Amino acid sequence: MTMITFSARLAPFQPETVWTLEAGTLIETRGRIERRFPLSSLTRYSLSLAPDGRRRVLLVVFGRRRLLIPSQSYVGPGRFEDRLAAFSVLARALAAVGADLSPRARFGLARLEARTALTFVMGLLAFGAASTLLFSLTAGMVAVGVDLAARMAFVLILMVAALPWLARPADFDPRDPPADLLP
Repeated sequence: MTMITFSARLAPFQPETVWTLEAGTLIETRGRIERRFPLSSLTRYSLSLAPDGRRRVLLVVFGRRRLLIPSQSYVGPGRFEDRLAAFSVLARALAAVGADLSPRARFGLARLEARTALTFVMGLLAFGAASTLLFSLTAGMVAVGVDLAARMAFVLILMVAALPWLARPADFDPRDPPADLLP
């Protein structure tokens, strides 16, 4: 098996970071520090596109350990070098080998999902309604607390009703990543 290598400078005062895919293991080398990630422990593979359309970032999760791989390398203040060709080769190989060695891993696109954001807001709203009711009861202002909590609960019910119409996060086949993200 051939080794696939990609390198990028992440920050001005750091040595260049090199990621190597070798025999089912992703090796990250930064200076003299080396970290190994066996692809058999891969749990999540997320590929994202920055809003400017040029920069791509790969998030690879191995249990509790996370690894971010950017497609651009730092050159100087405000200047970055695009290394998309080498990044695409590594990302495609990582997806293919990871799918073979870890069939239960999830492969998806890291985009802002309306369903996920709404669920998070619903949780905050439910916590706020419960806190308002609790604090109003302890302060002796039962009528005000019940009124405010009821209004927040009504908005929460409306959000729950809208949830089924929002799209679920999309996953993709790891052997055929989306062409708009990896040319």
